[in-house]
Amino acid sequence: MARTSAAALAQSQQGTDRWTLSNATVLAVCILGWAFDVYEQTIMQIITPILLKEFSMTMATMGDLQTISRWIGIIGTFLFPALADLYGRKPVLIWSILGFAMFSGLTGFATGWGMLLVFTSITRIALSGENPVGMVMVTETAPTRWRATALGGLVGGYPLGYLLCTLTALVVLPLWGWRAMYWLGIIPALLVLWIRMGIKESPRFERVTAEMLKQGLKRQFNIFAPVKRYPREMLIGTLIYLFYLFTWIGWSAWMPQFLAIEKKLGIPTMLSYLSVWMAVAIAAYWICGWLCDQFGRRWVIPAYVIPASILLWWIAGLNEPQSLFWVGLILNFLITGSFGAGLGYVPELFPTQIRGTAFGAAFFFGVAGGSLAPLVLGRIASAQGGSLAAGLPVLAVSFFLIAPMFLFFCRETTRKQLTDFIGQKAA
Repeated sequence: MARTSAAALAQSQQGTDRWTLSNATVLAVCILGWAFDVYEQTIMQIITPILLKEFSMTMATMGDLQTISRWIGIIGTFLFPALADLYGRKPVLIWSILGFAMFSGLTGFATGWGMLLVFTSITRIALSGENPVGMVMVTETAPTRWRATALGGLVGGYPLGYLLCTLTALVVLPLWGWRAMYWLGIIPALLVLWIRMGIKESPRFERVTAEMLKQGLKRQFNIFAPVKRYPREMLIGTLIYLFYLFTWIGWSAWMPQFLAIEKKLGIPTMLSYLSVWMAVAIAAYWICGWLCDQFGRRWVIPAYVIPASILLWWIAGLNEPQSLFWVGLILNFLITGSFGAGLGYVPELFPTQIRGTAFGAAFFFGVAGGSLAPLVLGRIASAQGGSLAAGLPVLAVSFFLIAPMFLFFCRETTRKQLTDFIGQKAA
């Protein structure tokens, strides 16, 4: 198959080194998809102090709830990308966005922590599917020389959505309460109209499909192919996702509680801090992606990760508001900056033929482990008299482990052509 696909490979590489209206639109749509995605995830993080009182929950119960809902949600992380290898990137992207918009609105009707768990879990099945499918589509359509920048900007939808949620909370929470935050989550359904009219299917997916038809081959739902054919890449991809997501999920899930209650800043001050941090983080994603395109991920990612790990340890002992703001700003810049270009590395490891399935599987196992972070920090906090600061060194160690991964084990893929078929050698 690798030999007979030479012509298809040459064709797939034509026109991949420049921006066009088509691939720029794909990037814009997927950024908005990620923004609305993280908007829904951020609601619970912001309203945690409110829910703890209204539903009479302990911090340990809240940590368990967030972890369980994420575990259930990773069904979508595995399923949707695999379906994208069968039916195409565009239709599966539409299914996932419609799904999380619909069920996000239902979460606003929860009357207890049990209903909250059910609705958030169902919502996150669709949410977890949109992320990897969008990343695969951007990976396959972005110009080769600017792929890391595009992937960094794509995940920049995270702070955009976080900023959108915190600013919305400043207005909506005092006027209509926490339920209205979820009801507004229905808005992303409108994005589907733009997808249907504004973007095309991934050209790489269409060419691989056409070439397979010529060879008399049919696409199959084979979840074991990535592990059998690319075991080293699967292990590396899974560990990268595990370390990144354990740190990020733990940091983002408990930071509102850490600032507002433990550090006694209050909810309005906490929201203003997070709004500024996430506004700056939008630029952080693009900057780190651009640096990776210039100098390679092997050196840029560790340059972000190592100082961030030190600051994660340090911020736990800070109490003065101004120090918390500035150290937190720098720390969040470093964590989020490396997040996009770092996660975007994984889909580059696999050929188009199984990219969705392989990436989804690595994402699946990474999220499964990373989702333990709220539970672990919640348990540590409960054992330490409510101190989340006691758990931050655990996040610091997790984040630090990313540095040796990129320095010693990850092959450089920046500015290199993607492969399309199983068995095809990377350039």
